[in-house]
Amino acid sequence: MMLHETVSDLPHAVSSWDIISGDVKPTGHVLIYDESGDHPGLMAAEAAANSGAKVEVMTPDRTFAPDIMGMNLVPYMRALQDRVVAFTVARRLQGVTRSGNRLTASIGTDYSGHSYQAEYDQIVLNYGTLPLDDLYFALKNASLNHGEVDQNALIAGGPQTIRSNPEGRFQLFRIGDAVSARNTHAAIFDALRLVKEI
Repeated sequence: MMLHETVSDLPHAVSSWDIISGDVKPTGHVLIYDESGDHPGLMAAEAAANSGAKVEVMTPDRTFAPDIMGMNLVPYMRALQDRVVAFTVARRLQGVTRSGNRLTASIGTDYSGHSYQAEYDQIVLNYGTLPLDDLYFALKNASLNHGEVDQNALIAGGPQTIRSNPEGRFQLFRIGDAVSARNTHAAIFDALRLVKEI
């Protein structure tokens, strides 16, 4: 998967993957801004907290990490509870500016005109990922169906019979994270619906 382009729109910030990979060392007061609600946000929070940083996890959602199921959330909460970690919901990061050696975050909410500013030593963004679909597009012209899906057959649970390329040697379908960042269950469901009739 590739990192979502939005990270480059805030040049003073780093991505959750920078923290997780160890490419960037968390330091001081760290804001983890999480718009995806998935594992990388909390993984970055755990890495930052374990390094001794003071951490705030912020989300524009009404709950944090909605993509992480309850049982998977428990280990994160266990790891973060005895650290200096705060959770802030229903707040949206609107901009970041440099203030000397610190970063000033402009923060608002989707529910009113309320806004404020807060200072951090580091701002970490988790905006999700873009599909890694290079292989799909590389194989598309060699496939029987040019990568096309018969949506009516898919919904009805029927077989995929599109044969728009008689020169093609195989059927090709794009599923899971090659379509968009989703969880494993969505990818498995995509695959089941497409191949159960093959």
